[in-house]
Amino acid sequence: IRGCILRQRRCPHGWRRMVLDVKKKYSPLLFLIVTDKQDRRFLRTEKLIKTAFISLLAEKSFAELSIKDITDRAEIGRGTFYKHYADKNALLFSFEERIRQDLEQKPYPKFMQNREDYVRKKILFRYQYFAENIDMMRSLFGQNGDAAFQQRMRDFIWKDLYIEEEDVALVVRRDKIPPEYVSIINTTASFVFDVWLKKENPESPEEIVDIIVHMTGLAKYKILD
Repeated sequence: IRGCILRQRRCPHGWRRMVLDVKKKYSPLLFLIVTDKQDRRFLRTEKLIKTAFISLLAEKSFAELSIKDITDRAEIGRGTFYKHYADKNALLFSFEERIRQDLEQKPYPKFMQNREDYVRKKILFRYQYFAENIDMMRSLFGQNGDAAFQQRMRDFIWKDLYIEEEDVALVVRRDKIPPEYVSIINTTASFVFDVWLKKENPESPEEIVDIIVHMTGLAKYKILD
């Protein structure tokens, strides 16, 4: 160390230049390392917050849930929570965004020759997602969940499931059914979903698709001919 100090005194400009060269060479790498650690820490905290939130919804209503409840369960500070979310409503909205984005992927073709197969795939995709995220879905759509959130998500998830918007006019004109009654066909799936979600051992996605199709008479419905 003493030798370094002596060299620094003898040629301070050369020493400073060497330090600057090292910083210039390695700063981007150090920045990436620090950023990666920060990102991983952020994501880890994010997971703690969401896990705590979901587990708490199984115990108390969303209205009664406080930020302190969440931070205590997640074992983080209140300030840490606010680095992620403005309040519990923003946290809830993050789940809404996630579900919407996941379900909008639609890994099946928009147009299929057999319309019944198309609808089956739509239902199957949804229930596969529900089954993979069963704890989250049970908490968010359970009796302790937020009613406004649940209604918005039901409208999004089940809208146009059997009869799509562009087909409603055709059904109304051809079958003389008022549009408000046509929409009931789509809402049937929402009631099935509620029952399925409450079961301790719910049917597999494949099984529930068959049940829904036979319940609604989907295979015989004229719009699918």
